[in-house]
Amino acid sequence: MDHCHRPTGKENGQPTPKPNDSSGRVRTTVVIGLGAMVLIAVGISFVPRLQNGGGWPVASSRAVRSSQGPLPATPPSPSQPESPLTTESIEALLADLDQAVQRKDVEAVLRLIAPDAVIVIRMKQGPHHQTALLTREDYRKALAAEFAFPSANDFSRSHTTVSPASDERSAKISFKTTETLRHAEREFTVEGEQTLIVTMRGDKPVIVSLERDVPGDPT
Repeated sequence: MDHCHRPTGKENGQPTPKPNDSSGRVRTTVVIGLGAMVLIAVGISFVPRLQNGGGWPVASSRAVRSSQGPLPATPPSPSQPESPLTTESIEALLADLDQAVQRKDVEAVLRLIAPDAVIVIRMKQGPHHQTALLTREDYRKALAAEFAFPSANDFSRSHTTVSPASDERSAKISFKTTETLRHAEREFTVEGEQTLIVTMRGDKPVIVSLERDVPGDPT
């Protein structure tokens, strides 16, 4: 965190104790939901979500730009007006996303996400909630680790709701996901939730905000 006080090794002439591992700094692989979501998040801060609704935690310097929200889209050329966001274009994007996840194709997923997209991962483990703000490159690594975990290749999406904006330029999309994972000769059904903000850029819809709620390891 760029504006936080960083220990220098001494405070008032006395050695400063090293921060406890429970501070939430993630420097290694974090396995979420029995491997359903793996964050390779070197330099990303995992901090408990405030219980009083006080807002999102501050991300590390690598994700500061994302925390400021998506950058404004490039104004369309007068000769190439942007197309409205239609039901058909939303369904096509979701179908492409489903197929990319089912193929475990990281790059195909990322092609649907804007370079300046805001990506938030929330992990729920019992009464504890943790939140991470990722860059697009962080998410690439997370997907690669997730897709590498053994599964029954039965990913599915359900309970999809679409809420278009009145200007027909963007929409909020929410859905649930299920997948069977395999670990030590056992199978586990992992459920998650995603919320996307999709907007038109040029003649195609892109994801400018992605939030994922994933369960923590119940063991």
